[in-house]
Amino acid sequence: MKKNKLIALCLVVILCVAMMAGCSSTGSDDNATGPAEARTAPVVDINSGAECKMAYVPMGAGQEDYPVILQGMQEAITLYPNISLLTCDPGFNPTNQIDMMKEFINQEVDVIFINAMDGNALNSTITEAEEAGIAVISINNGVEGVHTAHIQNTTYDAGYEAAKFIAQTAPENAKTVILDVSAELKATCTMGQGFEDYASENPGSFEILEDYAQSVTSIEVGYQAASEVLAKYDQIDVLYCVNDNTAVGAAQAVAAAGLEDSGIIIWGYSGTPAALDAIVQGQIYGTSYSDPFYEGYAAMVSAMNFVQLGVNGNSLGNEFYANVYLPTLNVTSDNVMGIISGTHWDMSAYNY
Repeated sequence: MKKNKLIALCLVVILCVAMMAGCSSTGSDDNATGPAEARTAPVVDINSGAECKMAYVPMGAGQEDYPVILQGMQEAITLYPNISLLTCDPGFNPTNQIDMMKEFINQEVDVIFINAMDGNALNSTITEAEEAGIAVISINNGVEGVHTAHIQNTTYDAGYEAAKFIAQTAPENAKTVILDVSAELKATCTMGQGFEDYASENPGSFEILEDYAQSVTSIEVGYQAASEVLAKYDQIDVLYCVNDNTAVGAAQAVAAAGLEDSGIIIWGYSGTPAALDAIVQGQIYGTSYSDPFYEGYAAMVSAMNFVQLGVNGNSLGNEFYANVYLPTLNVTSDNVMGIISGTHWDMSAYNY
């Protein structure tokens, strides 16, 4: 995948969206005040050197794609020393995310990027930020409250296209288990729904045995989930996993059950280093690849457009927010080495 083409794609999509739309912190602020005084989103002329302060609230500093998303953001503002980017570590705690967002609202930043742990829990704080004139841009996990923009890789289309791709190899009416996200994340993480819809529209392609909701998507939970369904069903042809960690865990469960040579097709989502290596090693069949660098890059360029327009979700009347969906790519053993050579994911642990 050529990086310059992806960057150009991000810029084209974001500029279209803009036309449509017309400090590190390690803890919470116990003295945080209530809602800030309402103000309209300021116009910040960043090209004339106006100071612009932005903040990124990830799920946690240990979030696997956090450093890559951050790298994309930082790359986008390389030539803008007047733009400062603050970040923090909520430690995968929704309450900490709320506290840290309030802290950034009190600091009167111009933009808050949020990778939400619990979109519903964040609604009132997002509204507070928007009413204070701050553009809120969600990344990956969506939020229910109307905000300025949402950036993520495709989920529904990724699941649909994965099913279409796998159908070329899988046996007819392949017995399939979807190792899915938890119920509260299904509104924005729709890979499983995309896969199911392809199966429904193409009779004889897949027989969905179960949509298994996981509390979290980790290698350990993926192992436990796959072990459970392998014991439950006499035959499984496909394990479609909506997260690469789940896919790696599923591969470990298949191996532990002595089924490495059974032909079970395991498919993931994201293209993390562990998954790319697992494809090379023949442990999983493939994944829907994305490079988080471009999510960060797209989010930052989007933010730069909105601050120059003085536009946020609140100023648009809480009726609209922009969505930017970046495409994924089906990756198997046929093209994985080319992906590894060009990815921003850190593959150093695997000696590539």
